[in-house]
Parts: sequence; structure tokens; C-alpha cells
Amino acid sequence: MRLFTTLLTAFLFSSLLNPVKGQGFSISPSRIFFSGNPGETVTQTITFGNSSDKVLSFVSRIQDWDRDSLGNKIYYDSNTLPSSNARWITLSGNAVSVQPGENKQIIISLTIPADAKKLTNSMLFFTQVKEQEVQQKKTDKIGINVLMEVGIQVYYVPRGLNQGDFEFLSFDDRGIHTDGKVKKRRMALKIHNKGSLNRDAFVRFELTNKETGEEIKIDPITLAMLPDATQSVILDLPTDLKGKFLVVALLDAGSSYDLKVAEKELIYRP
Repeated sequence: MRLFTTLLTAFLFSSLLNPVKGQGFSISPSRIFFSGNPGETVTQTITFGNSSDKVLSFVSRIQDWDRDSLGNKIYYDSNTLPSSNARWITLSGNAVSVQPGENKQIIISLTIPADAKKLTNSMLFFTQVKEQEVQQKKTDKIGINVLMEVGIQVYYVPRGLNQGDFEFLSFDDRGIHTDGKVKKRRMALKIHNKGSLNRDAFVRFELTNKETGEEIKIDPITLAMLPDATQSVILDLPTDLKGKFLVVALLDAGSSYDLKVAEKELIYRP
């Protein structure tokens, strides 16, 4: 039987801490961390919840991924990257259907190779599909419409990895940046994760006019970094700033890390 796939709408839901949720359904957790000794097989549970009035069906696939210099995820075929653990993973079922009002679980297992010594990762996708007959009596073909797609990050974290630390590499004023018709003053904060673990952090910015004392509010930026990665956090400021300013960047990675602070003085005289 041949399967014909038509992509209708694909949404990738990602969350740092919360279950992945869509209209009428949820999948949790959004990130899975395995730990164990080489040679062991370790397992965890993925839970699907369906609060809609329709049957929800999903099929799975695994891909490799990493992040570019701005932190965006880049996807690759499975077992392509040196940091991949895709071939270690098995599921209790590669397809799952969840009835209205039902919670259903599948088991994800990871078999740790004897030489596993570093953090590895992969992305486990569940694609929601709706099967429909397409001239089945004449052609015996089934069409599959892709409705939405959910990605779950899967990590293997060996015991005893070096936590390391973050460091600022640079804090640069990149001048006026044009994004289409919108002009902004752009700054770039380059950060390096010196550890062997993936880490989440928040970068908070404080912008103060040193001549007037006015403080300009800037929303914090969420940062997620893989081990030994270098990443730039982009800060866009209004183009109508006038005067002498102090920009302070504070990197908060939690109680296990020291608060990192970077400062830069700017003079804007349009």
C-alpha cells in the first residue's frame, strides 16, 4: 500500500519547561533526559492527552539537530551528527491513536552504548495525521493529511559531566539594522557555554540614559545552549535614542552559576 502525504498545516510546538499543548491535545514532557550506565537500557513515558471530540492519531520519526549561531534549531537526517543518539532509541509503538477524553502513554527506551561518554541528543517528532479514503475501491490508496507536528528533545546525559560555566566573548554595537522597512539599532552579545551540559538561561538587559537617568524597559531573552557552544543574543533598540547610554547585560543561569554581567557605553547623536 502506498501512502500519499499532503502537508496541510505544520506547527512545531516547543517549550522549555511545560508540556506541549495544542488545540484539544497535549503531549508531555517536552524534553526527556536519560541517564544511566553504559550497556543499560533506560525508559521513560510520553503521555498524550486528548480533550477534543475527535480521535487524534500520530506517527513518529527521529531527526538529529543542533543550533546555529543565533540559537535557532537546525535539523538533519537521523544518525548524521556526532552528537546523535537517534539509533539508541526505540518506542513501544511508532503510531498512536488517542480517543476523545483519553490519556494514552507510550514508552521510549534508550540503550546506552558501551562507549557513551558525552551528552547526546535527538528530536523525536510526533506528526498528527488524519487518514481518509481516496478512491480506495479503485486504487487501494490512502491519503494522509498532516495536521500538526510536535517535537520532543531527547538527551542522554552521562553521570559526572563537567557543569562548566558561561563566559561573555563580546558585546558589540552593530549600528543600524534594516529588516524590510523597519530600522533598528542592533547590539549582539556573544556567549560561550564552557561546560559539557546543555543549559537554559535568561539574559536581562538594563538600558539607562546617563544624562537624564531615564531607564528604558527591555524584555528578558531566553537562552538555550548546547555543550561547548557559542551563541549570539541579539538586542534591537529604537533608532530614535539620543544621548549617552549605559547598556548592562545580566546572564542568569540559575543558582548553580554565578551571575554574569557585561556593560557597554553608547553615545547616540542623530
